[in-house]
Amino acid sequence: MFFNRFAVTIVSGNKNIEEILKNVPQPEDSEFTVTTAARPDSLPPEDSAAIIDWTAVKNIPDTGAAFTVLLCTLDDFPEDGVPEKTDDLWVMPARNPEKMLRYRFSRLMDNMKKTADNRKLEVCFNTAIDSIPDLVWFKDRQGAHLIVNNAFCKAVEKTKKQIYKQGHYYIWDIPKSEYEQGDYVCLESEDVVIKARKTCLFDEKVKTKSGMRQFKTYKSPLIDRDGEIIGTCGVAHDITDLQNTNNELDTVLESMPYAVIVSDRRGLVITTNSRYKKYFPEYGSVLGVRLEDWKNAVLASHTINADGCMEITHTVDGENRHLVYSEEPIIDIFGENIGTVNIFRDVTLERRFEEQTLRSANTDFMTGLHNRRSLFSYLSMVRKERQLSLITVDLDNFKKVNDTFGHQKGDEALISTSRLLEACFPNDFIARLGGDEFLIVIVGERTRQELEDAVQNMFDNICAYYKSVEEFAMMSASAGIAAEVLDSGVHDIEKLMINSDSALYAAKNSGKAAYRFYS
Repeated sequence: MFFNRFAVTIVSGNKNIEEILKNVPQPEDSEFTVTTAARPDSLPPEDSAAIIDWTAVKNIPDTGAAFTVLLCTLDDFPEDGVPEKTDDLWVMPARNPEKMLRYRFSRLMDNMKKTADNRKLEVCFNTAIDSIPDLVWFKDRQGAHLIVNNAFCKAVEKTKKQIYKQGHYYIWDIPKSEYEQGDYVCLESEDVVIKARKTCLFDEKVKTKSGMRQFKTYKSPLIDRDGEIIGTCGVAHDITDLQNTNNELDTVLESMPYAVIVSDRRGLVITTNSRYKKYFPEYGSVLGVRLEDWKNAVLASHTINADGCMEITHTVDGENRHLVYSEEPIIDIFGENIGTVNIFRDVTLERRFEEQTLRSANTDFMTGLHNRRSLFSYLSMVRKERQLSLITVDLDNFKKVNDTFGHQKGDEALISTSRLLEACFPNDFIARLGGDEFLIVIVGERTRQELEDAVQNMFDNICAYYKSVEEFAMMSASAGIAAEVLDSGVHDIEKLMINSDSALYAAKNSGKAAYRFYS
């Protein structure tokens, strides 16, 4: 697996041994150099192996080699037994010792290569797991820790030596009684993995000296060649900070005064906030639903407001609410779109304020009728209609009521008259021109008789009301009617208003409580 270089020194006066060993085929990815030294004190200190010829050297020197072999024959076997420093003993037969020597050296080279490879594998393995920022560990069948990485040591604040062959309670400094009462699942998950005989994913809480931590843990069984489970290994990713961030994001979503829906890169809804549930309870949970399908249902009857945004009117708790929809992409650090944030902003109060402002700008404050500004805006819209009829109404003796009974009664007369006008002309445009003067705009074909009948009906209702109120008994009303029919073009609004006003003055001059039709 790895390229290895080995130095082998033969301590012997027989150079033939070196020649025999040099001709032995070497293992793949390995290089063995074989030299002969006459005396053991001339061995280089970096030797990988030393082969001592017992016939030449009657003792095992302190060679410093990683592997020491004693070479002897049956006749020259050490009388006191194999010396303690010997790692292997090669006893050569009297006949064909070369074959045995080659075989022995071939086995030595294989073992030396395997030992070096295993040592390098161990270095690579330990370096790899220590480079991983996640917690990594290996346990035996009884749950004792055999191998852990640096991240694990840092988490438990113990050394690898202290952790070796220790169990869960000691390593995490958790009393067994506290573990049984807490929300921990570490030990239980080990049993799950062993029974499942496959890798399993767990959410685990662990109490550390720095506080509770949340882990995403992958655990796998260790199965030997006979199919027996000899232990487990695990990798734990600390998601405490991520979970806290998610909790913070959830808190932010919950605190937002908008209905929020978040979708992923596939267009599926992954989260909503509680305000969404308040505004759209009829749709229930939409987690996992295609956002476009949901939008098509909710935004089917939308309008585009002045800002170019989609706006809907949605019933919430029996009340119509105005909601403005906006959608923003979620861009990751690589500039890729990984989802969207979809917001429904409640603008009901804004719309009510806008309506109130518009109403105030176009409505007479006292009577609630349209004012002059609203009147001229309306007239500019209907000036192309074929027939346009104007009725100017002025109250008779209104000033006397004001002077005699005060402005409060005068205001009451104006308000009551406004309601009567609305009742008599429910489908027409009514405006207060100022003081006690009103204008009624009728769009559409009307005969002179129909217009006069409508005015007479108005007089009947107004006079009946005035007579029912003592302070208003002296009052009456006068009116002037002007109508114009066009085959083409537009109406001269100013001229039409002058004509209606002229008819009103003609009615006033005739003795009041009358109406005139401009001709």
